[in-house]
Amino acid sequence: MPTVSVVIPCYNQGQFLDEAVDSVLAQTFQDVEIIVVNDGSTDPLTNKLLADYRKDKIRVLTTVNQGLAAARNNGIRQATGTYILPLDADDRIGPHYLEKAVAKLESDPTVGIVYCRARLFGAVETEWNLPDYSLAEMLQDNVIFCTAMFRRSDWERVGGYDPGMIYGWEDYDFWLSLIEQGRAVYRIPEPLFYYRVASDSMVRSKEKWQKVAMFKRIFERHQDLFARNIEVWIDRLLTVREAYYTSRLYVDTGAGVSDASSVARKIEPGTLTIDFRTSEFHNIQALRFDPVDSYAIVELDRITLENDHGMFDLDLDQLGSNCCLREANRLYFDSPDPQIFLGCRPVQLNGLVRVRVVLRFLSLGEDALVQIAGSLRNRLTALEKGNTTLKEAGLVQSVLRSFRHPQT
Repeated sequence: MPTVSVVIPCYNQGQFLDEAVDSVLAQTFQDVEIIVVNDGSTDPLTNKLLADYRKDKIRVLTTVNQGLAAARNNGIRQATGTYILPLDADDRIGPHYLEKAVAKLESDPTVGIVYCRARLFGAVETEWNLPDYSLAEMLQDNVIFCTAMFRRSDWERVGGYDPGMIYGWEDYDFWLSLIEQGRAVYRIPEPLFYYRVASDSMVRSKEKWQKVAMFKRIFERHQDLFARNIEVWIDRLLTVREAYYTSRLYVDTGAGVSDASSVARKIEPGTLTIDFRTSEFHNIQALRFDPVDSYAIVELDRITLENDHGMFDLDLDQLGSNCCLREANRLYFDSPDPQIFLGCRPVQLNGLVRVRVVLRFLSLGEDALVQIAGSLRNRLTALEKGNTTLKEAGLVQSVLRSFRHPQT
């Protein structure tokens, strides 16, 4: 009987499965079994792979398609480990995750959920900036990703994952069930989980009615927990929470730019790499990159185009933009709609399949406006001391006169 059972549901994700499995086999903690659940895949590649999947410590369970919650439950029923770690087939874990998670669970019987810091990889490469765990945060939104370790006995006690969570959030509901049992939560203070952002995915959101249906189910299943902490929701109603940021590549195929002809990415502050797939667009004539939908200070490092003939790094000095101030590759945007015009040559756009942007968001939102105002005033001070050109002086004075937030 192994100490840990890693349960990997797989639905049409065979192309990624080896990465997930190999990340488990590479663990420093080796008392582990892996159960792969083929949840009724329809993809020939996935079914062919799992029909004869032979790797150390692995069992494959094949079922009809029942959804993610049921797939996890099916795998855990076959598991023999004391501790369970769910892992999606397109994600992976760092080599010390099992060792550190098991150590915490065995040293502290009050802890029922162990997770870690995390990173995004694939189309977006950055740290996943989830809020620190607290009951207040957890009652407003799920701050624990699905790949957290828990005790099999606790899974049995709460009845497993709820198959009725058909539109997602099944892990959120499950964590709340464990928290209701009095289980404490611990986060390992280093990134040991890697969540894949698919290269062909855009910003997607469930339909509002689906969100309402799932949250209504969560509330009904955990009424006492929410009722005991109702002040959290009263506070939320009185406070507008900050929306997430979106980065977007507009692709002009002859009809101008619009959201319909664009690729969007949800981003985190500090994001370093953003990957846009463009292979679905034809007859591309121009590109515009909107780094974020907010006031911002952005530092560009590289913009690379990939087409059928190879890869091209753009000359960052030749990029156009609507920034109010530029210092080398650092751009200051006092507009909530920052725009960078890539100015590509036709040979670069022909057969374009990918645009990769490497950058840093140094400041966003109102904080960026405050810093921009400070930089402009520094330029004005330099003007007064005679340390700037007449052309630059006119620009600085013009921007300061029209600056949208003079109180800053």
